[in-house]
Amino acid sequence: MIRPFDTRSTVDRPTYQWEAARGCGPAELRLFGMLGRREFPLVLDSLLRRCRSPRDLVCVDFEEVEHVDYRSLPEFAKSLLLQRDRGASIWLVGLSPYLRALFQVAGQGPALARLEWRDRDSEGNSRIPELERAGAKPRLDWSRAGT
Repeated sequence: MIRPFDTRSTVDRPTYQWEAARGCGPAELRLFGMLGRREFPLVLDSLLRRCRSPRDLVCVDFEEVEHVDYRSLPEFAKSLLLQRDRGASIWLVGLSPYLRALFQVAGQGPALARLEWRDRDSEGNSRIPELERAGAKPRLDWSRAGT
Protein backbone atom coordinates (compact mmCIF):
# COMPACT_ATOMS: atom_id res chain seq x y z
CA MET A 1 0.00 0.00 0.00
CA ILE A 2 1.31 3.43 -0.91
CA ARG A 3 0.93 6.08 1.74
CA PRO A 4 0.55 9.77 0.90
CA PHE A 5 3.55 11.96 1.55
CA ASP A 6 3.28 13.65 4.95
CA THR A 7 5.46 16.76 5.17
CA ARG A 8 4.83 17.24 8.89
CA SER A 9 6.79 14.12 9.81
CA THR A 10 9.73 14.79 7.49
CA VAL A 11 10.24 18.52 7.98
CA ASP A 12 11.74 19.73 11.24
CA ARG A 13 10.45 23.23 11.97
CA PRO A 14 12.68 25.65 13.86
CA THR A 15 11.92 26.43 17.49
CA TYR A 16 12.61 30.14 17.09
CA GLN A 17 13.68 32.78 14.60
CA TRP A 18 15.01 36.29 15.17
CA GLU A 19 13.49 39.14 13.19
CA ALA A 20 15.75 42.18 12.94
CA ALA A 21 14.74 45.36 14.72
CA ARG A 22 13.51 48.07 12.40
CA GLY A 23 14.77 51.52 13.30
CA CYS A 24 14.18 52.12 16.99
CA GLY A 25 11.69 49.28 17.20
CA PRO A 26 12.10 46.09 19.15
CA ALA A 27 13.86 42.97 18.00
CA GLU A 28 11.35 40.16 17.61
CA LEU A 29 11.94 36.56 18.65
CA ARG A 30 9.29 34.44 16.93
CA LEU A 31 8.55 31.04 18.49
CA PHE A 32 7.05 28.09 16.62
CA GLY A 33 5.32 24.78 17.24
CA MET A 34 5.36 22.97 20.55
CA LEU A 35 7.73 24.13 23.26
CA GLY A 36 8.92 22.10 26.19
CA ARG A 37 11.93 21.12 28.27
CA ARG A 38 14.23 20.86 25.24
CA GLU A 39 13.11 24.01 23.44
CA PHE A 40 12.84 26.58 26.27
CA PRO A 41 16.55 26.37 27.22
CA LEU A 42 17.46 27.10 23.58
CA VAL A 43 15.15 30.13 23.55
CA LEU A 44 16.52 31.39 26.88
CA ASP A 45 20.12 30.94 25.73
CA SER A 46 19.40 32.93 22.59
CA LEU A 47 17.75 35.69 24.64
CA LEU A 48 20.71 35.80 27.03
CA ARG A 49 23.13 36.25 24.15
CA ARG A 50 20.98 38.93 22.51
CA CYS A 51 19.78 40.98 25.51
CA ARG A 52 22.90 42.28 27.18
CA SER A 53 22.02 45.95 27.56
CA PRO A 54 19.22 47.75 29.38
CA ARG A 55 18.53 49.45 26.05
CA ASP A 56 17.66 46.16 24.38
CA LEU A 57 13.97 45.79 23.65
CA VAL A 58 12.82 42.32 22.64
CA CYS A 59 9.34 41.00 21.95
CA VAL A 60 8.90 37.25 22.23
CA ASP A 61 6.11 36.39 19.81
CA PHE A 62 4.03 33.31 20.69
CA GLU A 63 1.58 33.67 17.79
CA GLU A 64 2.83 30.52 15.99
CA VAL A 65 3.09 28.41 19.18
CA GLU A 66 0.60 25.57 19.31
CA HIS A 67 1.36 24.17 22.77
CA VAL A 68 3.80 24.55 25.67
CA ASP A 69 4.72 22.05 28.36
CA TYR A 70 3.30 23.78 31.42
CA ARG A 71 5.88 22.03 33.64
CA SER A 72 8.69 24.02 32.01
CA LEU A 73 6.95 27.41 32.32
CA PRO A 74 8.05 28.25 35.90
CA GLU A 75 11.74 28.06 34.99
CA PHE A 76 11.14 29.94 31.72
CA ALA A 77 9.23 32.77 33.44
CA LYS A 78 11.77 32.97 36.27
CA SER A 79 14.62 33.33 33.79
CA LEU A 80 12.80 36.05 31.83
CA LEU A 81 12.03 37.99 35.00
CA LEU A 82 15.66 37.74 36.14
CA GLN A 83 16.79 39.05 32.79
CA ARG A 84 14.32 41.93 33.04
CA ASP A 85 15.54 42.69 36.56
CA ARG A 86 19.02 43.03 35.07
CA GLY A 87 17.69 45.72 32.75
CA ALA A 88 16.61 44.10 29.47
CA SER A 89 13.11 44.95 28.24
CA ILE A 90 11.51 41.63 27.33
CA TRP A 91 7.82 41.41 26.51
CA LEU A 92 5.62 38.45 25.57
CA VAL A 93 3.14 39.05 22.76
CA GLY A 94 0.71 36.96 20.74
CA LEU A 95 -0.34 34.62 23.54
CA SER A 96 -3.59 32.84 22.78
CA PRO A 97 -6.14 32.34 25.56
CA TYR A 98 -5.05 28.67 25.62
CA LEU A 99 -1.39 29.56 26.23
CA ARG A 100 -2.37 32.13 28.88
CA ALA A 101 -4.40 29.41 30.60
CA LEU A 102 -1.34 27.12 30.62
CA PHE A 103 0.67 29.87 32.34
CA GLN A 104 -2.11 30.06 34.96
CA VAL A 105 -2.13 26.27 35.42
CA ALA A 106 1.63 26.36 35.98
CA GLY A 107 1.15 28.99 38.71
CA GLN A 108 2.77 31.71 36.57
CA GLY A 109 -0.15 34.14 36.45
CA PRO A 110 1.71 36.90 38.36
CA ALA A 111 4.82 36.43 36.21
CA LEU A 112 2.70 36.55 33.07
CA ALA A 113 1.07 39.78 34.25
CA ARG A 114 4.55 41.34 34.46
CA LEU A 115 5.80 39.88 31.17
CA GLU A 116 2.86 40.06 28.79
CA TRP A 117 2.58 43.31 26.89
CA ARG A 118 -0.81 44.93 26.83
CA ASP A 119 -1.51 48.21 25.13
CA ARG A 120 -2.64 50.09 28.25
CA ASP A 121 -3.03 49.26 31.92
CA SER A 122 -6.28 49.84 33.84
CA GLU A 123 -5.45 53.55 34.38
CA GLY A 124 -4.76 54.12 30.69
CA ASN A 125 -0.97 54.37 31.05
CA SER A 126 1.26 52.84 28.41
CA ARG A 127 2.71 49.51 29.49
CA ILE A 128 5.94 50.01 27.56
CA PRO A 129 6.91 53.66 27.53
CA GLU A 130 10.26 52.70 25.95
CA LEU A 131 8.46 52.24 22.63
CA GLU A 132 6.58 55.52 22.89
CA ARG A 133 9.72 57.47 23.82
CA ALA A 134 11.59 55.95 20.90
CA GLY A 135 8.67 56.63 18.56
CA ALA A 136 8.91 53.03 17.37
CA LYS A 137 6.38 51.50 15.04
CA PRO A 138 6.95 47.77 15.51
CA ARG A 139 5.95 45.26 12.86
CA LEU A 140 4.13 43.13 15.42
CA ASP A 141 0.36 43.15 15.55
CA TRP A 142 0.14 44.82 18.94
CA SER A 143 -3.65 44.73 18.96
CA ARG A 144 -3.51 40.97 19.55
CA ALA A 145 -1.05 41.23 22.45
CA GLY A 146 -3.65 42.13 25.03
CA THR A 147 -6.41 39.81 23.94
